[in-house]
Amino acid sequence: MSTRVFAILCSLVLAACTTTQVGPQSNISMPDGDWPQPANPIAAERIQTRIDNIKYQHNQTLLTNLERLVAYGDVAVPFALEGLKSDDAMTRMGCAYILGRVGNPRVVPDLRPLLEDEVAIVRYEVASRLGDLGSREGYSVLVDGLEDPNIRNRYNCMKALSEQTGRDFGYKHNDQPEKRAVAVAQWRAWLNDIESEQL
Repeated sequence: MSTRVFAILCSLVLAACTTTQVGPQSNISMPDGDWPQPANPIAAERIQTRIDNIKYQHNQTLLTNLERLVAYGDVAVPFALEGLKSDDAMTRMGCAYILGRVGNPRVVPDLRPLLEDEVAIVRYEVASRLGDLGSREGYSVLVDGLEDPNIRNRYNCMKALSEQTGRDFGYKHNDQPEKRAVAVAQWRAWLNDIESEQL
């Protein structure tokens, strides 16, 4: 094959790729709004597939997938915002993680309602990510989480509070309940103080 023929074939393939449309049979809906759009339908499909797969993943596989979505930056935001509406708690939690890590504070109003999610781990993730975005609105949820029966949840709530406030009040997630209760009382007093400052 001559170089000229090869060049013509390459240009035809590239033209076909750049003019591909999402067909009527596709289940990919391009996000609306003023967020940046994916470069092409293939990119949109990849992002959506990664969002859809969150509910099946765990541990390092899940974290890797979420970080790859975060790497898309604001382009992933509309997909993650849609994911917050999922019936699946893991998807809601994962999408909250993505939005917090992307770091655009415009999503704070979208995250706020999930502070009352029926699933505790979703509430804790949303509260943590709101803190990452500069909002104190999730502090009360995280302080409540210090009394969660699940030790991992207590640890994650304490980690988020400590990173965002620089305090710990002597709380240890694996202490005896009576010792934890003393520290939680101090957290609640601190929370009351900062909430009264905002009035």
